[in-house]
Amino acid sequence: MIVQMRRMTLVAHKADEADILQAIQATQSVEVLESGEESSEQAALEQAEEKVRKLTDALKTLRPYGEKQGLLTAMPEANIADVAKQLPPALTFSDRLEGIARELASTRSEIEKNRTIIESLRPWDRFPADMQTFQDVRGVKYFTGLIAASDVEKLEDIDACAEYQLFNEGVVRTCVVACPEDEAKSVANFLKSIEWTDYAFPKTGGKPADAIQRLTDRNRELSGKKSDLEVSLANEASGSAKMVESALDAAVIERDRAKAAAEIARTSATFQLEGWVPQDKVETVEKAVKSVTDAYYFSTREPDKGEVPPSVVENSKFATPFEQVTNLYSRPDPNGIDATPYMAPFYVLLFGLMLSDTGYGLVLSILCALYIKLKKPTGMSGGFAHVLFWGGLSTMFWGVMVGTVFGMDFDTLFGTTNVFPLLVDPMDNPINMLILCFGLGVIHILFGVGLKMKLAFSRKDWQTAIFDNFSWILIICGLIVYAVPSSVEGIPAVVGTVGLGMAGLGALMILLFKGRANKNPFMRTISGLGELYQVTGFLSDILSYARLFALGIATGVIASVFNELCKMLMGSPVLVLKILGILVACGLLVALHAFNIAINTLGAFVHCARLQYVEFYGKFYEAGGRAFRPLGYKTKHVRILDGKSSISD
Repeated sequence: MIVQMRRMTLVAHKADEADILQAIQATQSVEVLESGEESSEQAALEQAEEKVRKLTDALKTLRPYGEKQGLLTAMPEANIADVAKQLPPALTFSDRLEGIARELASTRSEIEKNRTIIESLRPWDRFPADMQTFQDVRGVKYFTGLIAASDVEKLEDIDACAEYQLFNEGVVRTCVVACPEDEAKSVANFLKSIEWTDYAFPKTGGKPADAIQRLTDRNRELSGKKSDLEVSLANEASGSAKMVESALDAAVIERDRAKAAAEIARTSATFQLEGWVPQDKVETVEKAVKSVTDAYYFSTREPDKGEVPPSVVENSKFATPFEQVTNLYSRPDPNGIDATPYMAPFYVLLFGLMLSDTGYGLVLSILCALYIKLKKPTGMSGGFAHVLFWGGLSTMFWGVMVGTVFGMDFDTLFGTTNVFPLLVDPMDNPINMLILCFGLGVIHILFGVGLKMKLAFSRKDWQTAIFDNFSWILIICGLIVYAVPSSVEGIPAVVGTVGLGMAGLGALMILLFKGRANKNPFMRTISGLGELYQVTGFLSDILSYARLFALGIATGVIASVFNELCKMLMGSPVLVLKILGILVACGLLVALHAFNIAINTLGAFVHCARLQYVEFYGKFYEAGGRAFRPLGYKTKHVRILDGKSSISD
């Protein structure tokens, strides 16, 4: 359900500001609003952000050398005081680490620079003169460069006063051309006419061969230094990485508090904090303030017209993870309906029908349960893990209903006859399966229309509830009832007549009252006729539920094909090949079914969400709410035990 928000005002002495902010942060229940005044706390905020930057850089430096965290490793837990104690030593450590990292970066840069120079000089290793002094002959101009081997013969056509010399073999050859200074322009123009690339010797003295040897020796020395620095970083990572992670979380908590402080209005003696607080947390927040001082003014009020409070929802333990699915679409309008508790059962039901294999559901539920138990995830990943866990249980249920386990029939597996499926076999009876899917779709859609009626009644708008929504329930249900006698034997024709009457009554309500705001009877009728055309939209929405059948049968068919392929591998009459085939088939079965579970779980998640967002939410949901961002403990490496757990993932 949507939690009502209150606009909070707190006034207290400046001397108590830091302690009050710390107490409010522990409640994780107040979103601090900007005062609009120029803050005197900007310097403190910049210092806090600098701490976060330093520790972030330190962690990035240590991460390649630290112990890799396992997929199922749970986030460590600590109280806020213990985490805060890590900050001073971690900042001192980060200063030392920054020096090591800077030296390592400089060493790597010099090694890379030397390697580049060495590679550029290798073609010149036979050049006999000093690279920097051979051009110091007065009156002579030298051109050094690279020439394509195919153009070497063209050098014979160079000016008669010029001479050239080649220094290597290969497709591209190194060359020096010398000429009198007054002929330099014509020689330069000649070189431009052939495949010639100018080359400038690096600013290092001596012959190229000597420079190569000197730089190679230097790189050998630098590589040893680099190894020592990396060993030093690895040692630091093994002993201090956890401390830096905890300190980074402490710095982020401190930075968030500094941001809040920068948004507070102040006088010479007092401060005023404005914010949003959930109605059920007002007492908790005031108690937190009172634990610091009795000298304060605290009040809350309902949002004024034009004020847009954040959207906060509170649901049961079962429904809460499904909030992540709703958030992918949009948060609910604060004045609308929280769709999550109504969507969650349908999501689980439809998800399972899209996979509908008992074996796949069992694997999915076990993997998600292990991940939740060992990793203890929070935030988005924790929510999705719980969603998939429930989806796995639903998949097991539907697998029994349609009689499949890892692509095999239950009857074949257990040696029974005509026991399974308990409901319908989509392979043998696809029409009944489609009817089941469409039936679930009708229930899903009409439930959404019913929620729209509920919202209208809550706003005391009974006309919208009856004429704009209940009328469609009459039409859809009436048309279904009308079709029953012609589809099911033994149903009297009067049932169809009743259904036709229901549909006609619903259509008449829309025709007469849809345009009730318009006083012109003709325009009101036109408006009603236009609304009746929406019956095609309802039909299109119902047909969308065919994807339940399509994805369910695709999962089963792909699984059975994998089984048949592996069965063929195990069917060789030669014993050795049969044993080899069994071994290969076992590995393939695991890999192929794992792939099938992964790809079809993704498909079920996406398509099930699509049915919620378009066919269900489209009937009643009012989106556009903004997230509630309270001052709290947004940690990534340590779960804070004080108050709520970390709200970051």
